[in-house]
Order: sequence, then C-alpha cells, then structure tokens
Amino acid sequence: MKSLTCGEGFRFNGAVSLQRGENWVAPWRVPFDRARLYFPEGGIGRAGMPSGVAIVLRTDAEHIELDYLCARCPDNIVELAEDIEQLESVDVVVDGRRLGRHALSPSRGTRTLRLDLGGPGDGSGAGGGARQVELWLPLYAQFRLVSLRIDEGATASLPAPNPKRWVHYGGSLSQGMGADSPLTTYVQSSRWRDDLDLVSLARGKGTHLEPVFADLVAELRPRYLTMAVGGMVYLTGSLNPYTYLTNMLGFVKRVIDAVPGCEVVVFLAPASPRFRDRKGPGGLTAAEWATVHDATVESVVEWGEDRVHAVRQWSDLDASDFLADGIHLTSDAHRRYGAYLAEQIRARVG
Repeated sequence: MKSLTCGEGFRFNGAVSLQRGENWVAPWRVPFDRARLYFPEGGIGRAGMPSGVAIVLRTDAEHIELDYLCARCPDNIVELAEDIEQLESVDVVVDGRRLGRHALSPSRGTRTLRLDLGGPGDGSGAGGGARQVELWLPLYAQFRLVSLRIDEGATASLPAPNPKRWVHYGGSLSQGMGADSPLTTYVQSSRWRDDLDLVSLARGKGTHLEPVFADLVAELRPRYLTMAVGGMVYLTGSLNPYTYLTNMLGFVKRVIDAVPGCEVVVFLAPASPRFRDRKGPGGLTAAEWATVHDATVESVVEWGEDRVHAVRQWSDLDASDFLADGIHLTSDAHRRYGAYLAEQIRARVG
C-alpha cells in the first residue's frame, strides 16, 4: 500500500488547527497552542477530542489503512457510556452512504485499522471511479494520525469543500455523550442541508458565553452559527439573569458584526424532568431558568432583527431518555432531538 500526505491526498474537515509531532498529526477544535484560553479547567483533553472532525478524500481505492495513536478519555466519562465504542470509534461514509462504526484501540503504542470500502457494484458507491470517503473521528478520545495508506495503484485527491460553513457552540451533550457513534450525535442529526461544512466547538463544562469563543467563531467566518447555551449556566451558576442577557448579546454581536450574512440560531438544550424543580447554584430551578433563557433570547432576537433566531426547548422526552447522570441523552434521544432541531432550524433559516 502507499502512504498519503495530509493536505495533498486527504484533509481534516472540521479541524480548527493541526498539531504536528515527530511522526503524527492531530486535529484540534481550538488553536492547540492557545488551548488553555478556551479550556481552562483542565479541559485541554476535550479540545483534542475530534468530535465533528472527519478525514476526507476522493479515491478509487477499495481499502484504507490507518496507523494511529488513541488516548482513552478519563474514567469518569467512560463510566457514563452505555457502550465504550460510543466514545472510541470512527464512522465510515462512502459517497454519502454510512458503512458502519469501527472501534479504535486505545493504547500507548501505534495501532492499525484496516477499512474495506467495498468495490464497484456492491452498493458502496457509484461506478468504478473515485468516490468521496469520510472517516468521522471519535467523540471522546484523543486521536493522532501516524499514517494513512491506500491500495497500491489507487489514486487520491482532495474533494471540493462544502460551500457553507456551520459552526456549533455547545457543551458535552453537543460533543456527543450518549450517541452511538460520531455521526449519530444530535448535532450531526440536526444537519438541515447537505452543503454545510461543520466545525464543532462543543466542549464539556463549557458554554458560558466567553469572549474568546466569540472571537474564535468570528475568525471562522461561518454562514450559520448554532448555539446550545444556558444549561451549563444553570448547573454551575456562572451567570445570573442580569448578566446572561449582556453576555449573550455581546457574544452574538461580536459574531454578526464581524461576519456579514451570518445567521445565528440559539436554543436551550433539553433538561431531564428530575431537574425541573431543582434549584441550581444560582438559586433558580431548571424550569425558572428556562423562562429566563427564553426572555433573554427574545431580546437578542429583537436586537438582531432577521439574523438571530430562537428554537424552543425540546420537550418530547422523559427521564428514561437520559443517561445515569440525568444530563446527557441516550442514543435514541440524540436522533430524535436532532430531527426536531433540523425541522426547526430549516423553518427559520430556509
């Protein structure tokens, strides 16, 4: 088999920066050399977990081999998973058709994953020419690519990028905790059109409307920004009803002032019924906080005129839809919530 070069034979879609080691390259979802600005609470590991990142190429190869390094996420995250492969697997897509999930092997040493892409006439692609291949990387494991190889004699090239960039800003639920695999998170399931180039800024213990993230979003110059905010504010008390409005308005204003044509969709992630009447550190119950959130977003939408949109909190769920901690969705709820968002977003931005 023959090796491909990053940037020539393939690229990382959805990566904000690439960290290069002696013999590996790792995609990051923030500028890796400034990671502590974005993940100050020991969260550098989250920034290097490539949720929403895919290795993409056009190739006529029938097989791909990856040499990789995979670092398992912390034990407290592993304990929440229904299935460890939810956290440490790749999804393989050929010409838009998902072939399935493939587990990675966390290890201190290099491991190899061999993927069968199928051949002409087996339903995995059209004809015998080059097909677009996407390898969606794991949700909750750090990933470093050592080498990517295709069949000797096969060709590879970079596919044309999707024309419209979509940035998503959210927390650990947006990163995909509880989803079956990288392509079944609620964020991926909410994709309301096919020509979107996703960059996921989802982070754990995050989404406090920090200015550094507003600046990063503005630098990425998206056509669309979706924001799942408010949940971590309720759980941590990082903001209050008075500062929530000014911080959200400042965040959104920074983005749409810098990026003409960008549209913003804001929503509050679903909450377990067990939290409805439970007071958070800020003194409000989840139900009361949802009222504060709705009033805040209403003011931001009014200020943003036709460039800011609101989606009401999803309520089609019960306690059994959540994982053991009562915060993250089950795999089925991820799909249903994503479908709800896709319908709602499409109705607002076209």
